[in-house]
Amino acid sequence: MARTARHSGNGSRDVLARMRKVWGESPFYQAQLKGPAPDRLLFQPDDPYAPDKTLATALARGRIVVGEEQADCEGELEKLWDLAAPDGALFAYLQEFSWLRHLAALGDDGKAPARTLMRAWLDRYERWSSESWEPYFVAERLVQLCSHYPLLLAGTDAMWRSRVLACMARQTRHLARAAPRAATGFDRLMTSLGLGVAGYSLPGCEGPAERGLEMARRELRLQLRPDGGHVSRNPSRQLKLALRLQALLKVIEARGFQPPGFLRHQVQRASAMAAFFRTPDGKLAVFNGGYEDDAKAIIAVQTGSGADIAPSEFARHSGYHKLTAARALLIVDTADDNAVAYKSAGSLHFSSGRSRILVNCGSGAHRGYEWKRALEQRSAHSGLSFLDGGPQPAFGDITHRRGEETAGHLLEFERRLVTVNPEGASYLRRLFLSPGGADLRGEEMLAGLAPGEIDRAVWRFHLHPGARASLARDKKSVILLLPNKEGWRFKSNCPELSLEKSVYCGGGGGGAPAASEQIVIRADAYARREDTAINVKWALARLDAV
Repeated sequence: MARTARHSGNGSRDVLARMRKVWGESPFYQAQLKGPAPDRLLFQPDDPYAPDKTLATALARGRIVVGEEQADCEGELEKLWDLAAPDGALFAYLQEFSWLRHLAALGDDGKAPARTLMRAWLDRYERWSSESWEPYFVAERLVQLCSHYPLLLAGTDAMWRSRVLACMARQTRHLARAAPRAATGFDRLMTSLGLGVAGYSLPGCEGPAERGLEMARRELRLQLRPDGGHVSRNPSRQLKLALRLQALLKVIEARGFQPPGFLRHQVQRASAMAAFFRTPDGKLAVFNGGYEDDAKAIIAVQTGSGADIAPSEFARHSGYHKLTAARALLIVDTADDNAVAYKSAGSLHFSSGRSRILVNCGSGAHRGYEWKRALEQRSAHSGLSFLDGGPQPAFGDITHRRGEETAGHLLEFERRLVTVNPEGASYLRRLFLSPGGADLRGEEMLAGLAPGEIDRAVWRFHLHPGARASLARDKKSVILLLPNKEGWRFKSNCPELSLEKSVYCGGGGGGAPAASEQIVIRADAYARREDTAINVKWALARLDAV
């Protein structure tokens, strides 16, 4: 998963960074990193993510693309490290060493480029580097090195093995001291877990591993909700967290140690929450900066938890509802979004079989600040938003309720709106899914708004790039053709629907945006309505069920 590029903050932070650089390069700190030199690894963690041989082939030739950044060293792989700017997505990708996964898929053909890149990295960063030895990078790098060490070390001479393993041990000891300085809460949590995995995998590093385990205990208490969901509410982060927890539990058990009591419980809860977001195509629903992610990793999290994961339909503490009926799946975000970046409250995911229909636009974090900001907005989600350039209400408290019976599944999402009206305003989204999953109906009610506010209301239904859409001549319905050959019709009481361009960045952390479309309902298209209220109705029905 791509990470947002870091930028320096105020002057005091820059001064602190320079002081840490001087301290890290000093002989006093270097002496603290000395210790027993391991001669082997005691455990090889599984890498649950699927490799990309196409990416590996390009990398072996010196070409790589990450988000909007690319580099081509024309076969001179050792120069690749010099082409990546320290604050960019490409630098982060290279320093995390996840490229080892892809080169490993080439078998013997991947050994030479992997060892060339490793040797060039050691020549530049082996002793210490303020950018390369940033805590999160070190943790991710160590986990990848442990997972793919045969690619680098199998059949090599003792001097090379000693150099690589000694550097891994030094980085582990550094991480035991630097882990609390990771930039974000999620980085600190993943860094502590990575420290535990690497420390228990390397002989003589059990002390740092125990520090990582204690730090993980503290961070989990702060960041993991009672239903097992991470506070970011990001499905891709949830998956990565659950897999890392499983890896830590496995290495502790493989070494013959007794896992702490909290760990197994957290593994099961986090794994169950990751499985909550699994859609029928085997990937993740796209919410709050996440991606569809890796189907192989999702299977791994379901099979590696050590216990049967009970299916859940409601994540009370994380704020998600899931409605399933036959081949249909509906997931709705019902949490307050006022204090977070992604304005996704009330947005939804809907799919039929392995085909996604209604989605959110995904994350633009790997494509720079402007993309990131654009895809955080309400307009990038399948739900209500208000046009810029005029008065619009603020979003307040949320309530939600659901009912399930033989007639179908009903979910209501209600939100208070803060407006100029002293009596207050409200928004209600009511969703109904038929028992056979062939009919999804929605009712959108706004009440109490000023005329200038209600005219700016827009409901957007972003379509997955795989769905082909055609607007009817009367502009009252849209016909959809899905990759699974199903046909669906979207219709509404809106006098004039519109089909507009959209973009989808949910496919993968480093991929290019995919062109897509969105069905748009505008409040100002309703000629006859109350000045302060509107009732929008729509339905999405499978054509063989109409």
